[in-house]
Amino acid sequence: MNINGRIENVIAKRRYFWDKGPLEVERDQYVIIERVLEYGTEDEVDTILKYYGLEAVKKVIMESRGLSKRTVNYFTFFFGIPRSETRCFSDVSLKIWQPY
Repeated sequence: MNINGRIENVIAKRRYFWDKGPLEVERDQYVIIERVLEYGTEDEVDTILKYYGLEAVKKVIMESRGLSKRTVNYFTFFFGIPRSETRCFSDVSLKIWQPY
């Protein structure tokens, strides 16, 4: 299956986009990347990387407020992004102990 067919299969999965209406691959790029990083399989993450490119995926990791700390922590390690450059970890209120 070509990459366009694979990305269409990913966005057709309502378990990731239960709260969204019909999605368009380009217009809704941010939310598609965000949801697949948070809930998707390894193959689906590979699909968004191939379709949108590494820079677009890194941008979502760095800017998203919707990704969990666990997901951001994993992908910062995976892509070599300093955690301090992510919104998830830079906007955190100061705590005595942070588990991630």
